Amino acid sequence: MTSNPVQYFSGEHLLIQVGNGQAPEAFIASATINTTRALDISAKASTTEIADTVNPSLPASTVRQIISTDIKFTGSGIADAPSYYALASAALAGTVLDVKILMNLTGAQGGVTFTGKMVITAINLSGTRGDMTTFTSTWEQAAPFTLAQNA
Repeated sequence: MTSNPVQYFSGEHLLIQVGNGQAPEAFIASATINTTRALDISAKASTTEIADTVNPSLPASTVRQIISTDIKFTGSGIADAPSYYALASAALAGTVLDVKILMNLTGAQGGVTFTGKMVITAINLSGTRGDMTTFTSTWEQAAPFTLAQNA
């Protein structure tokens, strides 16, 4: 029996980078998303039941078709004040941001980059006396994304 171990990677290799809006556009990771990150890809599907044409009283077969896809990213960490100001300003203005979401590995290691546009739909700051202020954010797709394997 041969072993085929999981090709794991550390959580800090999952990054969201925000474009600076200049030409050529440069992308940098937000300093305030420094502990937890999550990428969710979902699909909305239509469901149809297809009856048996020979014997319609038999159970129908269910078929599904994808109507749309969606990407959402959540990130949190110890709040970085300059980063927070930039992200809160973008959220309050409803700014559509150019972003890259990376599995920051080489393509041979399974690394990929999602490129697209997102809006920040939620930001939270939380502080407790004697502890650091924490930050959470939710980013949602504003336009279609592309996916490419890293070099």
